[in-house]
Amino acid sequence: MPKHIVRLIVLIVVSLALALIAKRYFTADSFYRYGHYRANSVPEIAAQEPVFQTPHYCQSCHGARHAQWSANSHKTVICEVCHGAALGHPQNGKLPIPSDTVKLCTLCHEAMPGRPRTQPQIEVAQHSAGQQCIVCHNPHAPKIVSAAAKVTGDAAAGKKRAAACTSCHGASGISPNDSWPNLAGQHAAYLARVLEAYRSGAQKDVMMTPIAQTLGNADVQNLAAYYGSLSCKTPASETRVGDAVAGKALAKNCAACHGETGVASNPAWPTLAGQKPVYLVNVLKAFRAGLRKDPMMAGVARSLSDADIANLAAYFAGQSCQPVTPPRKTP
Repeated sequence: MPKHIVRLIVLIVVSLALALIAKRYFTADSFYRYGHYRANSVPEIAAQEPVFQTPHYCQSCHGARHAQWSANSHKTVICEVCHGAALGHPQNGKLPIPSDTVKLCTLCHEAMPGRPRTQPQIEVAQHSAGQQCIVCHNPHAPKIVSAAAKVTGDAAAGKKRAAACTSCHGASGISPNDSWPNLAGQHAAYLARVLEAYRSGAQKDVMMTPIAQTLGNADVQNLAAYYGSLSCKTPASETRVGDAVAGKALAKNCAACHGETGVASNPAWPTLAGQKPVYLVNVLKAFRAGLRKDPMMAGVARSLSDADIANLAAYFAGQSCQPVTPPRKTP
């Protein structure tokens, strides 16, 4: 037999022998006792303390958030996917709140051919002009209320019930005080949503909360239908709070929800055009300070200075509350 063949056979035999020795030396004694794995790993893993504590762990301290989350489309995404593992929390400090929500949300929602169509997807470069996702979406209840939302109330019945509201909001929904909002012509769906928030305690106000708690379901719907049916045209406010020109530049960041001129395209969101300027200033400052609870607006208002808020209020207060109808093209 040729020498090179002999050497090759010897090399193969030695390699097999070394492999068998290594297998015997490195294989754990409990390997293959139950299957193709180390049997002792089972009690070892079972003895470890779970790093993820599950949403049930969060519920005792964050009941309102847990209820909101569990009733909406993100209920399959547990808290710790976004906020990190809760082992040791709260004793070892707070869990992080994601700041780059675009990077986080697109892990699941960036358009990809292989993803199921039932999972909402976006073209990142064409969506929201680079704004953070929480500007428009509540992370615990991300689905935006449909623009087709309807209010089923009776405006005539709402007019009677509104008699108790005239001292603050005016006989025709136009407030006599710059610190209180105009309700005339506001989106009925938005009014119904806000009244319900005051009534349930989700949003609190010294004056509005006790009033709203006296309302029934029909009252909320009727009041929303009545004020939504009124004309929102108001005389220009004489109060000057900021620079409308500077506010117009800032308002581009608000257009996705409130429209370019403050007329919201979605009835679930408020129209800002023609609103009382002092009221707008107060509300934006309340969002910034966390006195008004809204995940979307809190994130937006947090970056605004007092001058920015005044300028935005001046701009929106000076806009027409009626949507602009594009001119008809003549054939």
